[in-house]
Amino acid sequence: MSALFKFIRWRAKYTRLEVIGSLILISLFINIFSINRLFQCSSSATTVSSELKTLEIHLNTKPISTIERSKKALENLKTLLNSVLSANDQPWIWLPSAQYPSVPYQPTSLLNQNIPKAINAKSIAPQIVQDEINRVCRRLTSVNSTGGQIWCQLFTKCYADTLATTASLLDDNTTYIITGDIDLMWLRDSSAQVHQYMTLSRDKDIQRIIEGLIRRQTRFIFANPYGSSFRLTLRANPPSDDSLQPVHVQKGRNMRVAMHNYELDSLCYFLRLSYTWWKQTQRTDAFDRHWLLAVSIIVQVMVVEQHHSEISPYRYTELGNNYQGSRVSYTGMTWSAFRPSDDQTKFGYLIPSNMMAAVVLKQVTEMINTIFPDQTELVKQIDQLHADILSGIHTYGVVQHATYGKIYAYETDGFSLPLLLDDANVPSLLSGAYLGFKTPYDPNDQILASTRKFVLSTDNPLFFQGEYASGIGSHHTQAKYVWPMAIIMEGFTNHSQANLDSVWKRLEASHAGTFAMHESFDVNNPKQFTRTWFAWVNSLFAELVLVHLDELENWLNYRR
Repeated sequence: MSALFKFIRWRAKYTRLEVIGSLILISLFINIFSINRLFQCSSSATTVSSELKTLEIHLNTKPISTIERSKKALENLKTLLNSVLSANDQPWIWLPSAQYPSVPYQPTSLLNQNIPKAINAKSIAPQIVQDEINRVCRRLTSVNSTGGQIWCQLFTKCYADTLATTASLLDDNTTYIITGDIDLMWLRDSSAQVHQYMTLSRDKDIQRIIEGLIRRQTRFIFANPYGSSFRLTLRANPPSDDSLQPVHVQKGRNMRVAMHNYELDSLCYFLRLSYTWWKQTQRTDAFDRHWLLAVSIIVQVMVVEQHHSEISPYRYTELGNNYQGSRVSYTGMTWSAFRPSDDQTKFGYLIPSNMMAAVVLKQVTEMINTIFPDQTELVKQIDQLHADILSGIHTYGVVQHATYGKIYAYETDGFSLPLLLDDANVPSLLSGAYLGFKTPYDPNDQILASTRKFVLSTDNPLFFQGEYASGIGSHHTQAKYVWPMAIIMEGFTNHSQANLDSVWKRLEASHAGTFAMHESFDVNNPKQFTRTWFAWVNSLFAELVLVHLDELENWLNYRR
């Protein structure tokens, strides 16, 4: 009997172990199944999906300090960029040296390059573009034959400019768009250059052009997310800086990267273009796993640059402080080396670019939640970044001005006094409302309104007035030269009749018989201007005409 009881106790203990073991095996199976289900993708995107899985695991951690978040983002960035290297690509260089002082850098060679070819020999403007021009011109000339004809010529040239002169369809299903008289493609400029065509989204040719542009920008972000302008390859008759000579390699240039200037707004424009197209069309053809990988790379860069002075790998020989730029303190905002004018920032945290970042980060979370609902951890990272930036703008970017009350500064470094001015290039403080900036810290936009009064006054060091015009200029051009781009932003951000009448008058005076917008012009002599071919501002002008066509018609009819 004693032996029987011992056997029963032994058997019960063994049964419990069997149950525990079974539960462990079931739990392990469920976890493996869940991870496999977390990122589903087609076989053509296996590598991309694999790296996104890794990113998801890295992000799914307990709350950590801000600097630890930035360190993890740097690890993720390196992993993601490595995942898009082809068999012919050289590995990334992250640490600066005498040979490669501007980093991160990827050496390239003229050998084994797969260069896409243009499939169009002339303008790619579809018929729907001409139809829109005809519609607008009929309205303008019907109310004022003389003035309407001038504005018809202005609109015709500006509206069609991007597709008539700067865009190429490539045989890899992408679109390459140069900025105009500079034969390179900027992420910022190319995005803005097609914005006026969003209302034509039903047209198949427009779909091919814009979705091809999104794909091309995705590839350039893979080439260097810190780059601002790009090329398909070295040009046949290159200017002095279009080569792989050591002096240019040291500036971070390679076959595809033309400028190593890190401009936060460049990455923001990619997100803005993506969201605007998706919202307009609900099409998802261009928003595949490669696009998602580009978004993930952008987010990692922004998080890294929240702690620029401590951990950023970015170096550029045009910057001081051992090529790193002036030292900054953590604010929650994300750092930028250059402004949208391509001029260096003075204090690092560029408030207008951070405003734009806050807008597009919120927009891209809407896209990801809809198209990629499995990306919950990436969305959490974006939400945290968005909150950090808004808090940083409010805490470090708002100053009390003796005349205007609370206004936004243009730049700050988290240490010293902020920089009070506004530059014409978008994003600017003036363009905040145009870009859709909203913050819970200023729910009624009172600070934005006060800032507008400041930047359009002589208290702004870059505001100029003269015989023919007034407006905002830039450190990029000489004093007394205002930018039509900033005048256009005045029209987008104040819809009153008096303001728009002033905008129409100044823009008409600015073209100086060329029937195109320019980079800048002399307020006392519009015939003195810079850049005869600047497609970005032409597109903005056309967009303003379309948005305020009724008001322009009214001005031509009654007050011109």
